[in-house]
Amino acid sequence: MKQYRIDINIADDHVMVCEGLANAINRIGDIHVSRFFHTLEACRQALASSRPDVLLLDISLPDGDGIAFCQEVIASYPKLKIIAATIHDEYSVIRRMLDVGVHGYVLKSSSIEQLIEAIRQVWQGERYLSPEVEAIIEQAQGNVVALTEVERNILRMICDGMTNPQIAKILNLSTETINWYRKRLLSKFGVKNAVSLATLVMKEKII
Repeated sequence: MKQYRIDINIADDHVMVCEGLANAINRIGDIHVSRFFHTLEACRQALASSRPDVLLLDISLPDGDGIAFCQEVIASYPKLKIIAATIHDEYSVIRRMLDVGVHGYVLKSSSIEQLIEAIRQVWQGERYLSPEVEAIIEQAQGNVVALTEVERNILRMICDGMTNPQIAKILNLSTETINWYRKRLLSKFGVKNAVSLATLVMKEKII
């Protein structure tokens, strides 16, 4: 029986994606897809009995939070390497996956050659980010807004829909001071009003 050097499992709820990736990867020779799962629970149960070298994980599966699942698996099986293979190109999602310890992040728009490179690098103990993901991170980090603790508190209250007098009362500051902070926050984030500010903050998960 042929022994493959790198054993791959895929967790993705789209059957065609799993079959397509398996067919492409299995042509490589020393890399083989041995199993794929369409739910997190099926993946969880399978990993409890045996584990591959690398798990390709779609973040959006129907029965749970893929980011929390990634954290759970890494904590339970520290030797298992995980590559996020997903459509999610939001910096906030990428950042959360990196924070929980994912070993690679590849967009589904990437080429099969990039995916194979990701598998090889991650299997060898390195981290792999596709060029598109690296560009997203660089752009987001270049636009990071530095906030003081007071600004962060006021921003949180603005996003909760509170008025200047309400914020001023809670922080024991004058309404004029809160108004100055509000204008400063609008300027820092490059938006014109509190609605746009709150929308941006929630979208990027800044607080």
